[in-house]
Amino acid sequence: MPDYQRRRPTPSSAASGGSGSALGDRDPQDLEGNAAMLARMEAAKGDPSTTPAEGMGDGVMDGPIGRVFQAISGGAKSFNKTQLKTWLDRELDFAQGEWFRDKKLDGVADALMAQLDTNRDGAVGWKEFEAFEAQTLATVAPGVGPNSRPEAVEAAAAARFAQLDNGDGQLTYDEIRAKVEAELPRETEHKSLVAQLAARIALYAVDRDQQDKPVDQRRLSRQEWTGAARDVVG
Repeated sequence: MPDYQRRRPTPSSAASGGSGSALGDRDPQDLEGNAAMLARMEAAKGDPSTTPAEGMGDGVMDGPIGRVFQAISGGAKSFNKTQLKTWLDRELDFAQGEWFRDKKLDGVADALMAQLDTNRDGAVGWKEFEAFEAQTLATVAPGVGPNSRPEAVEAAAAARFAQLDNGDGQLTYDEIRAKVEAELPRETEHKSLVAQLAARIALYAVDRDQQDKPVDQRRLSRQEWTGAARDVVG
């Protein structure tokens, strides 16, 4: 789970509504660059049935985490804070409709970059981003690791799905967010934001057939959930 709870948001005297862009106050040159980058992000999404990309950076970018990396980077070998913040804004709809939304987006992007950019060069490459797999696995199939046997991964993911599901056989944003928030340690700061981020990332990474819908309106089947866990441990 992203370590956003370790960062306090910067106070602001101005509120930002959910309908505004988190990049709305940037200069025209920045906005032109963002528009081009967004076009590459859309192209990088591709068809869920296509073969994952290989050779873009170190290693093979496959599975749920590979898809997330390609969406953020727009198909490049790495991404920076601006690209990450744009993804949080446009793809995850993070903090949509909330006060001080831009400050929240900025704070989360800063916290994630601090966590992922291990060599502190201002960019996150695939090898650095691969560390995110452990956090995703902890959400989808707690208690297993990258070296766990496939049957153990499947059993852990199925048990987690049953724990989150209200009985209709599908997981929703509200179900995932509520459970994650309830399980956070009492001393965790900004619990609602931490839980929201975890739920949105899980839905974005795991979903394969509802990519035309906003993230918080998607639903995950048991097959998608357990399949994503298997893909992570690969």
